[in-house]
Amino acid sequence: MTYDIISGWYCDAAPKPYRVFGDDYVRSVGCFYLWEWCLRKFTAPDQIYILESASPVLPSLPRRSNINWTRLSRNFGHAVGCPHHYSGWSRALLSGLMLAYCNGHDHVVLVEQGSLLYGEDIIERQIAQYPEAKIIAPSGRGTPQPLQTGMLIFRTAIVPDFIQRYTAIAEPDALLSPEKKLARVGREIGLALSELPFGRRRPLDFAQETFFLRHATTGELQAFAELLGLEKVPDAPLCDR
Repeated sequence: MTYDIISGWYCDAAPKPYRVFGDDYVRSVGCFYLWEWCLRKFTAPDQIYILESASPVLPSLPRRSNINWTRLSRNFGHAVGCPHHYSGWSRALLSGLMLAYCNGHDHVVLVEQGSLLYGEDIIERQIAQYPEAKIIAPSGRGTPQPLQTGMLIFRTAIVPDFIQRYTAIAEPDALLSPEKKLARVGREIGLALSELPFGRRRPLDFAQETFFLRHATTGELQAFAELLGLEKVPDAPLCDR
């Protein structure tokens, strides 16, 4: 089983014109280093593709690694109130999927920035649990959306069909959320809603063998760092540069 990981990146210190959740750390450069550490610890991608939306703040990148960084000319914004047809999230998804498709592996996995993974072989376990699925998404139960996008697994062979169907949806992201678009297309292609804990759901139970963490508070981040054997959440790289 082979796979690539895709993600997006944008970071600044400006107040957000939409409601945000969790500690500001989850939107910081420091969280990128924790995100990267979790990927190195619990996943084994061939390549990591990150689409950056002209961010004014960047993390320190490894000189020799499988991280591939691609920069857009501008920030296309959050889906909430986005003035463009596609938000930065949709653009990162669509471009990342195509890069991974061209790389030719079995699966492509979106892991959002600030989405902290935990557990050995977390991706492999999800694929084994839903062997017939074309797309695997954590259930949106307990959230306002039909599914969660913190970790999405796509069978690479369906990428062209998925992109065609996603881009055929007439509504812009500001009118129909990317989560709802993905759920609509996923149901047409073959979507499995996973019960992988927790994402945005609460309460947390760190005794689970595998989970992902979204919108973490200060206390949750500290507890997660301790679970990983770290004294505190990092503000500098944990992996070799």
